[in-house]
Amino acid sequence: MKQKIYSLIGMVILFAIFLFPGGVFAEKMVVIDPGHGGKFTGTCGYTKESGKDLCERDVNLSVGLKLRDALKSSGIKVFMTRETDIGFASNSSDDLRARTNLANGFIKGNNDNSIFISVHHNASPTSPYVKGYETYYYDYHNLDPMYPYDPLQVKYLNDSKRFAEVIHPNVVSALGLIDRKIHNDQSFYVIRNTQMPSVLVELGYMTNRDEESRIKTADYQQKAAQALANSIIAYFKVFDVYQNETKKATFKTKNEAINYAQTLNGNVRVFDKDTQQNVWENSNFEVYHKSMGLLKSFANEQEAIAYASGYANTRVIEKASGDTIWANFFTQRYIVQDQQGTNSSFFDFNKAVSFAQSKQTARVVRANSNEIIWTSFPNEQITRSLQTSRLDGATRYSTSVSISKMLHPNGFTADMDKTVILTTGVEPADALSAGPLSAIYGQAPILLNNSSSLLPEVKDELKRLGATKVVIIGGPVAISPNVENAIISLGIQTERISGATRFETNLRIVEKLGSVDGVFVASGMSYPDALASAPIAAANNWAIVLTEQNNMSAETLKYLSGKKTVILGGPNVVSQSIQNQLVQQNGTQNVVRLSGSDRYETLASILWYFKDQMKSDTINIATGANFPDALTAAPLSIQNKAPLILLGNGLYKNIESFLYQYTEENLIKRVNVIGGPVAVPQSLETMIVNKAK
Repeated sequence: MKQKIYSLIGMVILFAIFLFPGGVFAEKMVVIDPGHGGKFTGTCGYTKESGKDLCERDVNLSVGLKLRDALKSSGIKVFMTRETDIGFASNSSDDLRARTNLANGFIKGNNDNSIFISVHHNASPTSPYVKGYETYYYDYHNLDPMYPYDPLQVKYLNDSKRFAEVIHPNVVSALGLIDRKIHNDQSFYVIRNTQMPSVLVELGYMTNRDEESRIKTADYQQKAAQALANSIIAYFKVFDVYQNETKKATFKTKNEAINYAQTLNGNVRVFDKDTQQNVWENSNFEVYHKSMGLLKSFANEQEAIAYASGYANTRVIEKASGDTIWANFFTQRYIVQDQQGTNSSFFDFNKAVSFAQSKQTARVVRANSNEIIWTSFPNEQITRSLQTSRLDGATRYSTSVSISKMLHPNGFTADMDKTVILTTGVEPADALSAGPLSAIYGQAPILLNNSSSLLPEVKDELKRLGATKVVIIGGPVAISPNVENAIISLGIQTERISGATRFETNLRIVEKLGSVDGVFVASGMSYPDALASAPIAAANNWAIVLTEQNNMSAETLKYLSGKKTVILGGPNVVSQSIQNQLVQQNGTQNVVRLSGSDRYETLASILWYFKDQMKSDTINIATGANFPDALTAAPLSIQNKAPLILLGNGLYKNIESFLYQYTEENLIKRVNVIGGPVAVPQSLETMIVNKAK
């Protein structure tokens, strides 16, 4: 067997184990490491190609690339430590450390759901007759102090062993090689220092003429890659049992996992590693912070409440129903009164109604107004109900017209600017910052149009409104001269705000706003964050400035000088270097970053930060999965400062927390639903209405 005794790198620092809660952000990942590369050739065989020796670095890479391609439709995210013939450092020790650090960086935070495979071909320095296949994993038992390891690798000992046991028979069978067994080797640096389950495979001997003649062929390499791919896919087809977020065991079937899980105490869940979902859990109660999200899960209600009581701004949710059963940042605003005169208080409307329905006769009243929301008393009338309006149309263009009609049901009056903002409904970049512009023109509606011709519904709305001016956002590619000429032919004046790029167009828009009270800085390459801020900006005399992730123009920096600035989104959308520039220019006290793990968590941060500036008896809701509906909704907030709630497949917990407190402080009378039932299903509309009652 070829000796690969790698040199010492030094003791590894202590680690912190991070586990994804409940698989919320989990994703199957594999890091493929084609061994060697660059000047580190590994073993060279008998073959010469184009005058060069065929070496291990070459066939390792070829198999690695074929393995990557074989996994393309597997649902597993693939990373490669190298995709070309490169090395990572000038010496072997640093090379190994660099590729291992790269692998660990790829999967950071998702270690439990990731695996590492290092692809090699073997050599025997003493005999050209040795051949066969070997699989290696790291076992720290019988530890040799010559080979220090990353402590996190020890956590995955059983997983690495299982990974090796899945791979080994598949490869032996596919390639028809002599079985040289599975080995728990300590000397391989990469498999003892990666922070995930790891194996190293030796796919035959380059020093054996017969095996080398096969190793160099595309057919052999493809068979090896497919066998490895099948093994990687099979590795994930198990069920992990977690107790108090520590993995206790792994099973091949769901029933075995659940049966075992039911014998454990504490918070227990069964995680389907293949689908990346919990399939069973006894964590019946969750503690949520209003802005930080899930803190901890509990099987017992009393334990959950006791834990939550130790923190401000928390609530306890019953997972089965989704109802809040305890909170310390909003009150029990629903009171159930029964025929005996007994009062029972609840945080959640659904919980209150369910309890009232269990009584022979009862009513649900709102605590702070004493209005009746639900009743089974004979001849008693409901005195509190919310008005809901769905502003939609067959297309995004007709939806924008519906919003315009709500804004100005009788058209423009004599004392209005009679101005309409027109922008493309195809690409959001130009119009992202147009929301605040609406306030400059007296709550001007934002209508969407295509680039080529004035749409009939838009034309009719311009006439109905009695518009005298249309401000066109974007250049002739966004809204063509043909559209502009059609507007002019109606006797309506036009003005075009545009620039050579989306960022120049954005600056021309914000210049129109004049003096502002603050500025949102958001990505110009991704719409959600700017979209979430548009109603707040429009209602509070703020501008929206767009930027690239790592570069902000001198003109933009000059505009922002001396202004209160709120950066939207994390460093992946607006970099830390841009934040540093703004802090240096404007001072720490004038620069704030609001962000979350995704667009909805960022929206929650924005809503919480500006909660006291958005006081209204109205709530607007729209989908956060696309831009047109929410884009045209910004003017709705100018008059009444209503918040815009963006929805995904459901209502995110931090946004839900905001609604609980907001609707307690503001007696909601109206909910505007923007978009049709495909964008905002009836079930989500009902959910929002129930939170606002």
